[in-house]
Amino acid sequence: MSSGRGLNGKAGRCYPFFAEFKECLKSEAVENLPDGTKQMKNNCWLIREDYFECLHSKKEWAMVARVNAEEKRQAELSAASGGSS
Repeated sequence: MSSGRGLNGKAGRCYPFFAEFKECLKSEAVENLPDGTKQMKNNCWLIREDYFECLHSKKEWAMVARVNAEEKRQAELSAASGGSS
């Protein structure tokens, strides 16, 4: 992934997200708070989330599953109301 090349020699589909995430990590620093705890100065979690979604599509597949379940539920309701009339 770090080369930026996909299987066909062009830029990989997730490389732009990886490059943005990598740049964010370069600028990320840990700051010590007055109470002794540590906190990340530049939070890269949102960029990481975009990168991982590009790689794994978990949110997309979860949405597809919800849509399919709702379509099935509506079809069952339609069949039940159509059969009882």
